[in-house]
Amino acid sequence: MLVSELAQRASVPVATVKYYLREGLLPEGEKVTPRLTAYDDRHVRSLGLLRILREVGRVPMESLRQLVAAARTPGGTVHQLFAAAADALAPRPAAGGDLRPVTRELADALIAQAGWTNVRPDAIDRENLAAALEVVATYDTHPRDPAELAPYLRFADDIARYEIRHLDDRKDRLGLLEEMVIGQVVFGEVLAILRRLAEEHHSQARFGDDHRA
Repeated sequence: MLVSELAQRASVPVATVKYYLREGLLPEGEKVTPRLTAYDDRHVRSLGLLRILREVGRVPMESLRQLVAAARTPGGTVHQLFAAAADALAPRPAAGGDLRPVTRELADALIAQAGWTNVRPDAIDRENLAAALEVVATYDTHPRDPAELAPYLRFADDIARYEIRHLDDRKDRLGLLEEMVIGQVVFGEVLAILRRLAEEHHSQARFGDDHRA
């Protein structure tokens, strides 16, 4: 297919396709003539994934480059690919304050408490967890006591176990990456929406008649 057909099938503007090609986020097509390049279903799949990441996940361009580089790196296990993708999708940790050394130790302790022994020492989300805990520590909010985070660890573990177990391992490397990324980005958004809806329901049950100043 030509670039115009590729854009139509992926439901993105031609200019966006050309931009992704220039930035190296899409693999090059097959040169048919010096001025004519052909594309295939691999490009449609890649464009669909990029679209989800940009429109739903609001993933910045630099993170997209990291993700594409990880997908194109030969060798390595699927787990290593997922780990690289997780780092690419994670936000950059906020700069640390005075409490960061303490919350970094706490983050490591929580990960150990959950039994997540396969989490890399340099995983970006270790520092993101420490940064979030530092914010919590500066406000009089729930939960303050690290022991109160135990239910969150259980919920997170149940969700992650369910999602990884239900990946379709008949798929190729790119297919598995697509499932993992869509699970994190799209269903992560679904989970956040469901949580807000549930809290609205339960807040009415608890505070619906509370008119305190």
